[in-house]
Amino acid sequence: MTESVKAEAVYLSAHCDTPVEIFTPDDVDKMIDDLIFTKSPYGPSGTLAQVFSTERERLEGGHFDHELIVGVDGDTGFGVLTFMDEHGNFATVGSPDTREEPIYTLVRHMRELPEHCEIPLEIVRAAAKEFIATGGQRPTCVEWKPEW
Repeated sequence: MTESVKAEAVYLSAHCDTPVEIFTPDDVDKMIDDLIFTKSPYGPSGTLAQVFSTERERLEGGHFDHELIVGVDGDTGFGVLTFMDEHGNFATVGSPDTREEPIYTLVRHMRELPEHCEIPLEIVRAAAKEFIATGGQRPTCVEWKPEW
């Protein structure tokens, strides 16, 4: 029996036309490890992956009704998550000693994120795996706040 694709991810230019397929928790680890070792040529050290669950219903026209952004900064050992669906846009709640205005990049686009939203990378990994395991639901292993 062949495993079905659980999610699709875009985090390098090459993935814009052909997203990375995610089947297992090991695939999530590979994606995050790839992000840790990818350095943005545009200044910010953190990089992002845009992840969509293939197990959720799609909107008219085939568009996804949600988005999980997974951000990592291999230099600091922290990362960030944002989640969007019909209930709104949310970012993780980090400790007050994390950066006030972290900037990450998705492919070639810089993205400013809300203040104090960075969390340890091991929690980023756990939340991304939970997203895959629950068929694209907002992870409950992290605390969320409205993104803006």
